Amino acid sequence: MAEVVQCSVHEGVAVVSINHPPVNALAWQVRDSLLTALQCAEADPEVRAILIAGAGKTFPAGADIAEFDTPRKEPWLPQICTQIEMCRKPVVAELHGTVLGGGFELALACHFRIGLRSTRVGLPEVKLGLIPGAGGTQRTPRLVGAKVALDMILSGRILPLDQPPYRIFADRLVAEPEDLRAAALEFCHEAVAKGPRPSCERREGFADPTETQLELTKRAADEADRPENARREAVAAVEAAFLLPFDAGCAFEEAAFADLVASDQSKAMRHAFFAERRAAKVALSVDQHPSQIKTLAILGAGTLASQLAVAALNAGLAVRWGIADPDRRIAAWTDVEDSFEDAVSAGDLTKQVAKDVLKRLICGTMADMVRSADFVIRAAEGLQRSDMAEDVVCATAVAENVDQIGLRFARPAHLSRLVEVIEGPRARPDQLGSAIALVKRLGKQPVHVRSSGETIGGRMMAALHGAADALVDLGASPYDIDDALTKWGLELPPFLQRDATGLRIVGRVERHEGGMNWSAVLAQAGRTGRASGQGFYTYLGDAATPVHDDKVLMLFDKHRADRNGVKKADIVPLILGAMVNEGARLVDEHVAASASDIDVVMMAGHQFPRWRGGPMKAAELHGLFRVIRAMQGANHPDKALWVPHPRLAALMRNGKGIEALSN
Repeated sequence: MAEVVQCSVHEGVAVVSINHPPVNALAWQVRDSLLTALQCAEADPEVRAILIAGAGKTFPAGADIAEFDTPRKEPWLPQICTQIEMCRKPVVAELHGTVLGGGFELALACHFRIGLRSTRVGLPEVKLGLIPGAGGTQRTPRLVGAKVALDMILSGRILPLDQPPYRIFADRLVAEPEDLRAAALEFCHEAVAKGPRPSCERREGFADPTETQLELTKRAADEADRPENARREAVAAVEAAFLLPFDAGCAFEEAAFADLVASDQSKAMRHAFFAERRAAKVALSVDQHPSQIKTLAILGAGTLASQLAVAALNAGLAVRWGIADPDRRIAAWTDVEDSFEDAVSAGDLTKQVAKDVLKRLICGTMADMVRSADFVIRAAEGLQRSDMAEDVVCATAVAENVDQIGLRFARPAHLSRLVEVIEGPRARPDQLGSAIALVKRLGKQPVHVRSSGETIGGRMMAALHGAADALVDLGASPYDIDDALTKWGLELPPFLQRDATGLRIVGRVERHEGGMNWSAVLAQAGRTGRASGQGFYTYLGDAATPVHDDKVLMLFDKHRADRNGVKKADIVPLILGAMVNEGARLVDEHVAASASDIDVVMMAGHQFPRWRGGPMKAAELHGLFRVIRAMQGANHPDKALWVPHPRLAALMRNGKGIEALSN
């Protein structure tokens, strides 16, 4: 096996190259070897400058996230960065690829930076419930100021190094990859004359103390009521860079990072990170690649078809839109055209780009549109497989029986990330591979489902709503349920959600084992939802503000025998219990491959808070023992809700995490 860090000397420049594919993550063996190489280069009298580079496709693209769940093992990255910054010889970072997180912090610790124009940089730790932990909150604002530093840290976005204000991070940029090494070596020789330039000593980012303090005050106020702890800690750490000596600021950052790593929020978000990547790897065993799908046929008119057309065009696909009615073709084309005109008005596209995109859209008869397609999506009910080659995959995107392949897009389909890829009973492996390839080509998150049409999201949401109704059966107020779940993190709790949907629709859902359908009760009383001004809530004013209504509680009391209610503290664990129970059934029935797939569906498609990790991980972090105890105390006729599934009990007995729930 090749050494993870290789060192060679070229005319007085020690080239320290990190070679840890695929992204040169700064795992322990890399850090240990890197520290040794740096110490040797600094001690070598023939070395006058040090160049740190990344082999392969990128400079280090971050830390090894898996290490965050293991005991700290030295040397830790902050030690490496300190070693670099205090080096008596100039240290230059040679940047290319995606320089993210710990990799960007490593680059900031170097005295100088040279990179390709195509290099992208970023500090995405907030997406893992963390802040930069190797000086990123201290060095970044010293260079670019509090505003830009916080924009980078709080957004977690990947940013172009060659564009202002990020251009300041590079002392020199090179256009062509083949010229980078020679330019970097030449720059190292220039750096010898300049000597080391520690980032910790730079203060140009704080040139205007008044403006800096105003920005920090504003950001602290903006983040005060947000639930994510990492965001508040990020603002505090950048403020520490402004107020404290560098070493004290780094100590503040390190302590905050350690607290966040151990927090449930970060554990949940790290779970989400790995769960999404596992879910997307379903097609690796299939010899099918996204680039093979160039032309997509969409059959049927309507909102879903229009949204799919926009998503496909944005992904660079040619779209053949089959609509039987010629008049509806004109209307459909206009809908898509309007969507791109809105994007131009918003500044997301230029007029020329929008015009070029629309050239890839053709509307016509269904038979004509499928003839040149690599993949076909039926986006309306009742459509049959039209004349097309047998090897062309034809997937249904509407709620109907799935024999081979189904694609269930979270709505709105052009904006939402989730697609449940349904493998029907007669699906072939190549069809599944093509379907997942298409989803990836669209830039969306695929989750593999085995069923004849039912979805993970549909069943999990049914469990949530069933549990909410059952709590009302037991005497709980719908307002207490919504309030508890809102405070816990749900953006749209169940009864507000039903009012938005309309109670006549959800009132048709059958309840089991002695439970009432409270939506039906209200609909029969003329309270049909937000559109009518009355549902579970009464809606006041033009803003349709929801308010509690005692008439609803009086109506419910006429229909239920049990009015003892439920302890408010039990609402969240009982809702989680019903959902994790349903999740265990989905895995047991092989509809879902794992608990983590269920979490991905709920986070990406159903607004479940990422900082909770999805309902399965949330139940684990809440404490499976506590959740199961709450379930066992719920006396409701619908036993499927809260009688613990045997696999949950086994997890609890064996002390295993929810990731062990898989098939």
